[in-house]
Amino acid sequence: MLLRATEQLSLRVCSRCRHDLVQAQRTGTKIFIRARSSQGVKTAVRSANSNLSRSSVSGVYPDTPRYARPPNHPKPRLPQEGEEKRRFTLTPEQLPDHLAQAVRTWAKKPHVARRLCAFGIAEKDIESLLTSYTGAIRAHGVLQALEYDDEQLTRMVEDLTHADNNGMLDIYLTKLLFEWAHHSRGRADLETEVSSATLSKMSELFELSDLSHPAALYPETRRARPRRVIMHVGPTNSGKTHNALRALAAAKSGIYAGPLRLLAHEIWERLNKGQIVPLGVDPDKDAEPALDSNLDAADAVPIIRKTGREQYARACNMLTGEEQKIVQEHGALLSCTVEMVPLMSEVDVAIIDEIQLIADPDRGGAWTNAVLGVNAAVLHLCGEERAVPLIEALLRDTGDELVVNRYERLTPLHVAKESLHGDLSRVEKGDCVVAFSRTKIFELKKVIEKQTGMRCAVAYGRLPPEIRSEQAALFNKPNNDYNILVGSDAIGMGLNLKIKRIILDSVRKWNGTREVLASTSQIKQIAGRAGRFGLHGEDDSGGVVTTLHEGDLQVVRRALEVPMQPIKYARITLNADLFGAVVHALPQGSDSNDALDVFQYVSKVHPQFAIEDVARMKDKVEFVNDIKDGVTIRDRVMLQSAPFPIKDERGSDIVRSILRLYEDKLQVGFQEALEDAGFWEQFEESIETLESLEPIPKGMLGEMLQFLESIHKVLVTYLWLSYRHPIAFIEQEEAFKLRDRTEKAMESCLHRLSAVRGKNKMSRRAGEAAADAREPKIEYISSRDLMHRRTTKAHAHSLRTSANAEEESGEATSQSELDARSAT
Repeated sequence: MLLRATEQLSLRVCSRCRHDLVQAQRTGTKIFIRARSSQGVKTAVRSANSNLSRSSVSGVYPDTPRYARPPNHPKPRLPQEGEEKRRFTLTPEQLPDHLAQAVRTWAKKPHVARRLCAFGIAEKDIESLLTSYTGAIRAHGVLQALEYDDEQLTRMVEDLTHADNNGMLDIYLTKLLFEWAHHSRGRADLETEVSSATLSKMSELFELSDLSHPAALYPETRRARPRRVIMHVGPTNSGKTHNALRALAAAKSGIYAGPLRLLAHEIWERLNKGQIVPLGVDPDKDAEPALDSNLDAADAVPIIRKTGREQYARACNMLTGEEQKIVQEHGALLSCTVEMVPLMSEVDVAIIDEIQLIADPDRGGAWTNAVLGVNAAVLHLCGEERAVPLIEALLRDTGDELVVNRYERLTPLHVAKESLHGDLSRVEKGDCVVAFSRTKIFELKKVIEKQTGMRCAVAYGRLPPEIRSEQAALFNKPNNDYNILVGSDAIGMGLNLKIKRIILDSVRKWNGTREVLASTSQIKQIAGRAGRFGLHGEDDSGGVVTTLHEGDLQVVRRALEVPMQPIKYARITLNADLFGAVVHALPQGSDSNDALDVFQYVSKVHPQFAIEDVARMKDKVEFVNDIKDGVTIRDRVMLQSAPFPIKDERGSDIVRSILRLYEDKLQVGFQEALEDAGFWEQFEESIETLESLEPIPKGMLGEMLQFLESIHKVLVTYLWLSYRHPIAFIEQEEAFKLRDRTEKAMESCLHRLSAVRGKNKMSRRAGEAAADAREPKIEYISSRDLMHRRTTKAHAHSLRTSANAEEESGEATSQSELDARSAT
């Protein structure tokens, strides 16, 4: 009855007024009524009146007609100083009033003037600039001049009403100021108020930071023929990458790009060994499937074989941030992490895995680069259904064809009728217990092993991917002591696990500032790992998900019942060219933080996009800003992009040592950096102790493991830097050796933490060494070796050219002399 009463109200009354008129009819039930779309907003803006006298706007926009406000139409209410931040009601129709109400207070804030000075605006012009802008906003002339469409206005409203986006009003008022000053209408009104240098600087910063057309940042791809984009979407355990992988194996040239080094390595290995059945070839129904695959490519007929065939083998190279394996110098196939996708290469087929990560605030820009920039005739995007609307919107600007293939889960997934009621003794063989913190994982592991007598494998984000994979293999292996897995939400991607039942320790997780409910997507991703197709023999009953505590079970049940909400924004990463151009435009002495402020407060961003987490980027910038001299802008951007473990206290200390040595010597050895940070002796002692057979107290083992996790993260960073700046980070080979020793020591730690007296078996790495030795090895060289080979060839060619020239001039060079020069 309430909804029908609302519908009978005249649509000429705004949504807020309709809401107020039916307020008396409301009961305890919450009714959400969709507000009108922003259709007609531009008309309302054009006819708007600030309810100020003409004199109050000092002649700005004298032609602006008066705004007829509906009777008793409430002004949007701003959160007052000191009040708790919360979502407030705002519609696109109310946006001009909202900005007009806020602009005068905003313009008087000292930080606004300081920011404009930092951007190079002349101090003498700031007061006049803000006065003119305040009048234009209050007259509703700025939005009228800029002619924002419905999509842009809706995005502004969403951002301004989001409870977690503190300072959004400050951001948007600054953005509108620079765009208005750049626009011909605003420029005309400001020419008599501020200097031409100020207007030029504002236009320059706006143009350099403009991200309103992201697809245009990839001109080579836009000039190429339109691509055929095929989305393969479905839940976990639906086999959604099946057809994409077969297309890659059959392609003349192609790229696989995934989120993890582990997945890139698996594709590289399986293509080189001929384990993926190409498209166009009938799979052998009797072939034994590769049950250890981490890819969501299962099917009734296996297309990833346990043993390869020579006729399926393809030469494929591998490229990740910290490791490069070259099988064939000009190989047609490449397996890489998403950040390493070569955008200039023209290929027949490309696969971008886990496409929903395009919205990730830290790494999403890499997926955006790949989707908009990879130059492939056919582009396969694999991931979750919730990415489809965003990809559709992105491809409207590229002119590409889009096909969406949807997949269903291959085995059923059930929610248990009851929880474990807090009793960990009810954990069974084949269970996976999921917690959201490292500390909690080890607490659960200790209690479960004590109460059940079974050993637990562990998997969490701080462990290297190789060790997570090995722990998964221990859990999967039949007739093994490791009958239970305890892990974080890291189990949700890139691991093939023989889990029958998922048990969530909690449905709440720490987000860095407070505990929040895990998202529907996270719960679905974790729960979907139970009952993976093909891993449980003839048992096709599927998987089960439950919780440790009864109160959480209903949350899980609701999460699995509701459809996923579509992701809204693709993230944009700031490359060296964009960043460098803005730094050059800022006043002398400006640093990277000032450049980031330009992108945060000036850049006009397409409504379907958002810049990657600026706060996190600023944390990295603080490290790099310690280097004062002798570093180019491009090198600064490179260092800011490095995977520094800034939230790790030990890791941060070592990174500071690396940067200090880089500034002083322009060459950094890894051992030297550890010595400078005071950790080398502890590192050596930990490794040597774990390599021995001496018993170690479990309390000390836990401390050693945490210490080695920090060292491993810095080793990964050092290897990343060694590929991008090999002259400065010179100990790549030594760092690889130390990384391997560290991983073996960490594995030993985990093994000893789970050891049962009398059952101290050797690790999987040692136990399978003989089996690995029997596997055919893939011959490859490193990119450093390849560079050396190319340099040697170029030098030899140069010598021969020189010798030929000498012969022509009558100064013949003997072959022995030529060989001697080449050797030198």
